Amino acid sequence: MQRAAVFHRKIIVRLAAVAIFVFFASYSASAQSYHRSEIGVGAGFSSPVYSSGSALNYGWNANVRGGIAINPEFSTDLDFTYYHSRFSDQVLSQFGEPDGGIGIWSLTLNPVIHLAPQASHVRPYVTAGYGLYHFHFDVSHPATVQTIYCNGFFGCFPAIVGTNAVVASNSTYRSGFNAGLGFDIPMGEGKAAFFAEARYNQMFMGHDRDISYVPVTFGFRW
Repeated sequence: MQRAAVFHRKIIVRLAAVAIFVFFASYSASAQSYHRSEIGVGAGFSSPVYSSGSALNYGWNANVRGGIAINPEFSTDLDFTYYHSRFSDQVLSQFGEPDGGIGIWSLTLNPVIHLAPQASHVRPYVTAGYGLYHFHFDVSHPATVQTIYCNGFFGCFPAIVGTNAVVASNSTYRSGFNAGLGFDIPMGEGKAAFFAEARYNQMFMGHDRDISYVPVTFGFRW
């Protein structure tokens, strides 16, 4: 089992390396023709779907992306996205703890196809990508610890401070994909634009335990 996990992780790392290579290769190949570098940042809310919907609450996401527009209709992005969600009350009751949740970051290569001319006031697009996903969860409860607190006026003295005690946690790497649609609204004469999008994400966990969620993201690209 452990050997299979190590082998699977190597495959995922190689896939991520290939994605990065393809990204920079596309940049190099387009350097002598039409090209325009792009970068974007965004954040929003996320909804778990399918079986994940009963285990997780609504969460939030943050995204950073950069890429190259090979022509006015087609671009390639390398996307980094972080997703966080708290466990549902049902799951927390099974753990017997009051707090806990998951965090997933992903690094994916995403081709983007715009469905309207560059001069349009609103430019819808579709995108899909594949890459590396990292999953982490923890379950915790409130606790207190004794420590020494020092103050320049009162000196040092024993104190009790509140903290969260983690009682269970785990992390793993897997592959996954995303697909969705959105739109750009150009801002002025430059290349800056506001964007809004929704993407379905699925992290392959195996044994019918895949994690599925839909981040809805708002942001700016330039």
